[in-house]
Amino acid sequence: MLADEILERLQILPIDSLKIHEQTLEANERNLRENMLNLGRLVDPIIVDQEHHVVLDGNHRRAVLSSLKTEHSVCQVVDYHSSEITIGGWYLATKTLPLERMGKGEKVDFKTGSEALENLEAAFMLVQRKGKADACTLFKSSDRKLVTVIEDQRRLVGSLQGGNGHAFESNGNNGDLHFVEDNRLDSFLDNGYSVLVRRNFKKSEVIAEARAGRPLPPKSTRHMIPNRIIRLNFHLGYLNETPETAWKFLADAVRKRVRYGSARYYTEPVIVLY
Repeated sequence: MLADEILERLQILPIDSLKIHEQTLEANERNLRENMLNLGRLVDPIIVDQEHHVVLDGNHRRAVLSSLKTEHSVCQVVDYHSSEITIGGWYLATKTLPLERMGKGEKVDFKTGSEALENLEAAFMLVQRKGKADACTLFKSSDRKLVTVIEDQRRLVGSLQGGNGHAFESNGNNGDLHFVEDNRLDSFLDNGYSVLVRRNFKKSEVIAEARAGRPLPPKSTRHMIPNRIIRLNFHLGYLNETPETAWKFLADAVRKRVRYGSARYYTEPVIVLY
Protein backbone atom coordinates (compact mmCIF):
# COMPACT_ATOMS: atom_id res chain seq x y z
CA MET A 1 0.00 0.00 0.00
CA LEU A 2 2.87 2.40 0.77
CA ALA A 3 4.07 2.29 -2.85
CA ASP A 4 0.65 3.38 -4.13
CA GLU A 5 0.53 6.19 -1.55
CA ILE A 6 3.88 7.46 -2.78
CA LEU A 7 2.97 7.20 -6.45
CA GLU A 8 -0.30 9.06 -5.88
CA ARG A 9 1.77 12.09 -4.92
CA LEU A 10 4.05 11.97 -7.98
CA GLN A 11 3.68 13.02 -11.61
CA ILE A 12 5.91 13.23 -14.66
CA LEU A 13 5.59 16.85 -15.89
CA PRO A 14 7.22 18.82 -18.74
CA ILE A 15 10.03 21.06 -17.54
CA ASP A 16 8.63 23.98 -19.52
CA SER A 17 5.36 23.80 -17.58
CA LEU A 18 7.08 24.40 -14.22
CA LYS A 19 7.01 28.06 -13.16
CA ILE A 20 9.84 29.20 -10.89
CA HIS A 21 8.97 31.50 -7.99
CA GLU A 22 12.52 32.31 -6.86
CA GLN A 23 15.71 33.23 -8.65
CA THR A 24 18.58 30.80 -8.16
CA LEU A 25 22.00 31.32 -6.62
CA GLU A 26 24.78 30.87 -9.16
CA ALA A 27 27.11 28.92 -6.87
CA ASN A 28 24.32 26.64 -5.65
CA GLU A 29 23.15 25.93 -9.17
CA ARG A 30 26.70 25.18 -10.34
CA ASN A 31 27.34 22.78 -7.44
CA LEU A 32 24.00 21.03 -7.90
CA ARG A 33 24.62 20.59 -11.63
CA GLU A 34 27.98 18.96 -10.91
CA ASN A 35 26.47 16.65 -8.30
CA MET A 36 23.56 15.66 -10.53
CA LEU A 37 25.86 14.88 -13.43
CA ASN A 38 28.18 12.86 -11.20
CA LEU A 39 25.26 10.84 -9.82
CA GLY A 40 23.28 10.76 -13.05
CA ARG A 41 20.12 11.08 -10.98
CA LEU A 42 17.43 13.48 -9.82
CA VAL A 43 17.75 12.88 -6.10
CA ASP A 44 14.59 14.65 -4.87
CA PRO A 45 11.44 15.35 -6.89
CA ILE A 46 10.52 18.97 -7.57
CA ILE A 47 7.55 20.05 -5.45
CA VAL A 48 4.86 22.00 -7.33
CA ASP A 49 1.37 23.25 -6.62
CA GLN A 50 -1.28 21.24 -8.40
CA GLU A 51 -3.21 24.18 -9.85
CA HIS A 52 -0.54 26.24 -11.60
CA HIS A 53 2.59 24.04 -11.44
CA VAL A 54 4.51 26.72 -9.54
CA VAL A 55 7.74 25.29 -8.12
CA LEU A 56 7.50 25.54 -4.33
CA ASP A 57 10.71 23.64 -3.65
CA GLY A 58 13.30 22.77 -6.28
CA ASN A 59 13.93 25.96 -8.26
CA HIS A 60 17.63 25.02 -8.54
CA ARG A 61 16.74 21.48 -9.65
CA ARG A 62 14.43 22.88 -12.28
CA ALA A 63 17.16 25.22 -13.54
CA VAL A 64 19.71 22.41 -13.77
CA LEU A 65 17.32 20.06 -15.58
CA SER A 66 16.48 22.84 -18.02
CA SER A 67 20.18 23.51 -18.68
CA LEU A 68 20.67 19.79 -19.36
CA LYS A 69 17.83 19.93 -21.93
CA THR A 70 15.81 17.41 -19.96
CA GLU A 71 12.25 17.27 -21.21
CA HIS A 72 10.49 16.18 -18.03
CA SER A 73 10.87 16.03 -14.28
CA VAL A 74 9.46 13.89 -11.53
CA CYS A 75 7.30 16.22 -9.44
CA GLN A 76 5.53 15.87 -6.13
CA VAL A 77 2.23 17.63 -6.66
CA VAL A 78 0.61 19.24 -3.62
CA ASP A 79 -2.52 21.17 -2.72
CA TYR A 80 -1.05 24.58 -1.90
CA HIS A 81 -4.36 25.70 -0.37
CA SER A 82 -3.99 23.06 2.35
CA SER A 83 -3.52 24.50 5.82
CA GLU A 84 -0.97 21.74 6.43
CA ILE A 85 1.45 23.49 4.05
CA THR A 86 2.91 26.56 5.73
CA ILE A 87 5.30 29.22 4.53
CA GLY A 88 8.17 30.89 6.34
CA GLY A 89 11.18 32.82 5.17
CA TRP A 90 14.86 33.60 5.50
CA TYR A 91 16.60 36.52 7.15
CA LEU A 92 20.09 37.81 6.42
CA ALA A 93 22.73 37.82 9.14
CA THR A 94 26.27 39.19 9.39
CA LYS A 95 29.04 39.86 11.89
CA THR A 96 31.41 41.83 9.69
CA LEU A 97 29.62 43.71 6.90
CA PRO A 98 29.55 47.52 7.20
CA LEU A 99 25.90 48.03 8.08
CA GLU A 100 26.38 51.80 8.15
CA ARG A 101 26.43 51.69 4.34
CA MET A 102 22.68 51.08 4.41
CA GLY A 103 22.15 54.66 5.53
CA LYS A 104 20.22 56.04 8.45
CA GLY A 105 17.14 54.18 9.58
CA GLU A 106 14.46 54.78 12.19
CA LYS A 107 14.84 53.42 15.72
CA VAL A 108 11.81 51.32 16.67
CA ASP A 109 10.82 48.54 19.02
CA PHE A 110 10.53 45.03 17.60
CA LYS A 111 6.72 44.96 17.57
CA THR A 112 6.39 48.30 15.76
CA GLY A 113 9.04 47.31 13.23
CA SER A 114 7.42 43.93 12.58
CA GLU A 115 4.07 45.61 11.91
CA ALA A 116 5.72 48.05 9.48
CA LEU A 117 7.31 45.15 7.60
CA GLU A 118 4.01 43.30 7.40
CA ASN A 119 2.26 46.40 6.05
CA LEU A 120 4.91 46.87 3.33
CA GLU A 121 6.05 50.13 4.93
CA ALA A 122 9.65 48.95 5.22
CA ALA A 123 12.17 46.78 3.39
CA PHE A 124 14.20 45.57 6.38
CA MET A 125 14.48 45.82 10.12
CA LEU A 126 18.01 45.52 11.46
CA VAL A 127 18.02 43.72 14.82
CA GLN A 128 21.06 43.66 17.13
CA ARG A 129 21.10 42.07 20.59
CA LYS A 130 22.82 44.17 23.21
CA GLY A 131 22.78 42.42 26.55
CA LYS A 132 19.19 41.43 27.23
CA ALA A 133 17.70 44.09 24.97
CA ASP A 134 17.28 44.23 21.20
CA ALA A 135 18.13 47.37 19.25
CA CYS A 136 15.96 47.64 16.14
CA THR A 137 16.42 49.96 13.16
CA LEU A 138 13.76 50.20 10.47
CA PHE A 139 14.61 50.95 6.83
CA LYS A 140 11.50 52.35 5.20
CA SER A 141 10.36 51.39 1.71
CA SER A 142 9.92 54.08 -0.91
CA ASP A 143 6.47 52.74 -1.80
CA ARG A 144 3.99 50.33 -0.23
CA LYS A 145 4.00 47.97 -3.21
CA LEU A 146 5.47 44.48 -3.10
CA VAL A 147 7.66 45.01 -6.17
CA THR A 148 9.05 48.24 -4.68
CA VAL A 149 9.83 46.59 -1.34
CA ILE A 150 11.74 43.84 -3.16
CA GLU A 151 13.75 46.37 -5.17
CA ASP A 152 14.52 48.34 -2.00
CA GLN A 153 15.75 45.12 -0.38
CA ARG A 154 18.04 44.47 -3.34
CA ARG A 155 19.40 48.02 -3.17
CA LEU A 156 20.10 47.84 0.57
CA VAL A 157 21.79 44.45 0.35
CA GLY A 158 23.78 45.67 -2.62
CA SER A 159 25.02 48.64 -0.60
CA LEU A 160 26.51 46.23 1.94
CA GLN A 161 28.42 44.38 -0.74
CA GLY A 162 30.04 47.26 -2.55
CA GLY A 163 27.06 48.70 -4.38
CA ASN A 164 26.03 45.59 -6.33
CA GLY A 165 22.32 46.12 -6.84
CA HIS A 166 21.86 42.44 -7.62
CA ALA A 167 23.60 41.09 -4.53
CA PHE A 168 20.81 38.56 -3.91
CA GLU A 169 21.77 36.91 -7.19
CA SER A 170 25.44 36.41 -6.30
CA ASN A 171 25.81 33.43 -3.98
CA GLY A 172 24.58 32.05 -0.72
CA ASN A 173 26.93 33.50 1.87
CA ASN A 174 28.87 36.08 -0.14
CA GLY A 175 30.79 38.57 1.99
CA ASP A 176 29.69 37.07 5.31
CA LEU A 177 26.02 37.64 4.55
CA HIS A 178 24.27 34.46 5.66
CA PHE A 179 20.75 33.29 4.96
CA VAL A 180 19.17 32.08 8.22
CA GLU A 181 15.76 30.57 8.87
CA ASP A 182 13.27 32.99 10.39
CA ASN A 183 12.63 30.63 13.30
CA ARG A 184 16.32 30.77 14.29
CA LEU A 185 16.46 34.54 14.82
CA ASP A 186 17.15 34.36 18.56
CA SER A 187 19.93 31.82 18.11
CA PHE A 188 21.84 34.09 15.73
CA LEU A 189 21.24 37.22 17.80
CA ASP A 190 22.55 35.41 20.89
CA ASN A 191 25.70 34.48 18.95
CA GLY A 192 26.57 38.06 18.07
CA TYR A 193 25.06 38.37 14.61
CA SER A 194 23.26 41.43 13.32
CA VAL A 195 20.14 40.23 11.51
CA LEU A 196 18.20 41.90 8.71
CA VAL A 197 14.61 40.84 9.29
CA ARG A 198 12.20 41.02 6.36
CA ARG A 199 8.54 40.28 5.80
CA ASN A 200 7.57 36.72 4.89
CA PHE A 201 5.70 36.25 1.63
CA LYS A 202 2.14 35.00 1.49
CA LYS A 203 1.07 31.98 -0.57
CA SER A 204 -1.04 34.16 -2.85
CA GLU A 205 1.99 36.37 -3.56
CA VAL A 206 4.17 33.37 -4.41
CA ILE A 207 1.64 32.18 -6.99
CA ALA A 208 0.93 35.64 -8.41
CA GLU A 209 4.60 36.59 -8.86
CA ALA A 210 5.47 33.23 -10.41
CA ARG A 211 2.58 33.40 -12.87
CA ALA A 212 3.55 36.96 -13.78
CA GLY A 213 7.11 35.87 -14.54
CA ARG A 214 8.58 37.93 -11.69
CA PRO A 215 10.59 35.45 -9.61
CA LEU A 216 11.39 36.55 -6.07
CA PRO A 217 14.98 36.95 -4.84
CA PRO A 218 16.76 33.70 -3.86
CA LYS A 219 15.91 32.31 -0.43
CA SER A 220 12.71 34.33 -0.18
CA THR A 221 10.52 31.47 1.04
CA ARG A 222 10.82 28.41 3.22
CA HIS A 223 7.99 25.94 2.69
CA MET A 224 7.03 23.36 5.31
CA ILE A 225 5.42 20.51 3.39
CA PRO A 226 4.27 17.36 5.20
CA ASN A 227 5.14 13.95 3.75
CA ARG A 228 7.82 15.44 1.52
CA ILE A 229 9.32 12.70 -0.65
CA ILE A 230 13.12 12.72 -0.60
CA ARG A 231 15.91 10.54 -1.98
CA LEU A 232 13.94 9.29 -4.93
CA ASN A 233 17.19 8.95 -6.95
CA PHE A 234 15.56 8.77 -10.37
CA HIS A 235 17.83 8.24 -13.40
CA LEU A 236 18.22 11.43 -15.44
CA GLY A 237 18.15 9.47 -18.69
CA TYR A 238 14.58 8.32 -18.06
CA LEU A 239 13.41 11.96 -18.03
CA ASN A 240 13.92 12.19 -21.79
CA GLU A 241 11.64 9.22 -22.43
CA THR A 242 7.95 9.66 -23.15
CA PRO A 243 5.92 10.49 -20.03
CA GLU A 244 4.34 7.03 -20.15
CA THR A 245 7.72 5.28 -20.30
CA ALA A 246 9.22 7.50 -17.62
CA TRP A 247 6.25 6.76 -15.38
CA LYS A 248 6.70 3.02 -15.87
CA PHE A 249 10.33 3.27 -14.77
CA LEU A 250 9.29 5.40 -11.80
CA ALA A 251 6.50 3.10 -10.68
CA ASP A 252 8.70 0.01 -10.98
CA ALA A 253 11.51 1.67 -9.00
CA VAL A 254 9.23 2.86 -6.20
CA ARG A 255 7.49 -0.50 -5.83
CA LYS A 256 10.81 -2.34 -5.79
CA ARG A 257 12.27 -0.11 -3.10
CA VAL A 258 9.16 -0.35 -0.95
CA ARG A 259 9.14 -4.13 -1.37
CA TYR A 260 12.70 -4.35 -0.05
CA GLY A 261 12.13 -1.97 2.86
CA SER A 262 13.86 1.06 1.37
CA ALA A 263 11.11 3.52 2.30
CA ARG A 264 10.09 5.00 5.62
CA TYR A 265 8.17 7.89 7.15
CA TYR A 266 10.09 10.37 9.32
CA THR A 267 7.93 11.69 12.14
CA GLU A 268 10.77 13.55 13.85
CA PRO A 269 12.55 16.71 12.64
CA VAL A 270 15.58 15.90 10.50
CA ILE A 271 18.73 17.75 9.45
CA VAL A 272 19.55 17.28 5.75
CA LEU A 273 23.05 17.94 4.39
CA TYR A 274 22.94 18.98 0.72
